[in-house]
Amino acid sequence: MSKIQSIGGQTLVGGLNRVFHCNHYNAHLQMSILMTQGLHDAERLLVEAVAPLIQTLKDAGYTQAQLIHEFSFCGFGKLRQETARQWVTPHSHYGESIYAYGKAHKTCFFNAGFIEGISGKYTTETHCQSIGDDADRFETQADTAANTSNYLLHDFPLNLRIPERFELDVGQAFETRVDETGIVNTVKKLPLYGDIGPRGTGLVDAFGVVLTNHFADYYNRVSYETYFTMKKTGIPIEEVCEMFIQSGHICAFNTFGGIIKSPEWHAAIEPMCDSIEDWIHGIIAVINALGWGTYRVEKIVPEKELVVRIYNSYEGVGYRRIYPKSEEKALSFLAMGAVLGLAHLFWKIDIRTKPELTHEFYIEQFNHQDNSFQVEQTHAIAAGDDYDRIVVSRD
Repeated sequence: MSKIQSIGGQTLVGGLNRVFHCNHYNAHLQMSILMTQGLHDAERLLVEAVAPLIQTLKDAGYTQAQLIHEFSFCGFGKLRQETARQWVTPHSHYGESIYAYGKAHKTCFFNAGFIEGISGKYTTETHCQSIGDDADRFETQADTAANTSNYLLHDFPLNLRIPERFELDVGQAFETRVDETGIVNTVKKLPLYGDIGPRGTGLVDAFGVVLTNHFADYYNRVSYETYFTMKKTGIPIEEVCEMFIQSGHICAFNTFGGIIKSPEWHAAIEPMCDSIEDWIHGIIAVINALGWGTYRVEKIVPEKELVVRIYNSYEGVGYRRIYPKSEEKALSFLAMGAVLGLAHLFWKIDIRTKPELTHEFYIEQFNHQDNSFQVEQTHAIAAGDDYDRIVVSRD
């Protein structure tokens, strides 16, 4: 298998960027995509965005056995082939950890796409744990080829001229004991991978959430194709952006909140924190170990404003590898939701008090309009800037 490379805040495996995301983000992003089924074939999009990435790994030398190993190692569950056309995931992130509001339905579109990439054949899910079946089961169509056409059409190099922390051309002087390098190295040593042993589930249970080390290009493909479709139908752009930003906001609540409440945070990071600004620097350091790019704090005005630059953001770089340069700026939806979520964690609910992070608490407090911030993106790699810049503020 290809070796893991860490470059400019991105984690590359087989030339593809991998990013850590939790089941809450995966669930809400997938639900958002499925809500647009009447506008385009959203279900097939969720499948066909995977298969070309698996084909890319095959082209890089991955064997079928190595791809099945990768499925488990990255936290997607356990995958095995039972017959020439039958596949099963007895444990599955998308079958067990993904939830949906309203009527239960099959959820393992990603798994089906992974199998399409391996087999080269059109694949359908026949059984799913999310609707009460004992396992997720899939069937390939022997006479129908899968669409594995590469959608990463453009070369776009990573930016290797990233300023050191707190050395931006314009920004605020910070004094902090928070050791970002130490935190990044500590997080990268955590066992954030699926148990691939015979009794393992292939899932990653950490920080109170279920993690995946996912394909960044998968997120980008399903998000932007849906975004373009919604715009073409005349849906106001503000509503379209809000739908995707909300998934990042939910991710911040559950993942960042869970990290800050974890024993690892209490033991390794909290002792460095003398102020609420230190807590922000601490969680930014953790983010810089997730493969999302390199986050740099530009400005903090407690209770009023948080400004973050992101070099090599996986959304910005991914956009440029799939599409031509954009005329729009507000395209890093996850980043906007994440930075908005950081402001809400510290200045809306004060995560330092370690509240219970329930769905009810999210609706009643974290996502309530009272005492909330606004978010905007002023710079975008997708639009030709050197970095993404996210500004969260309130009057």
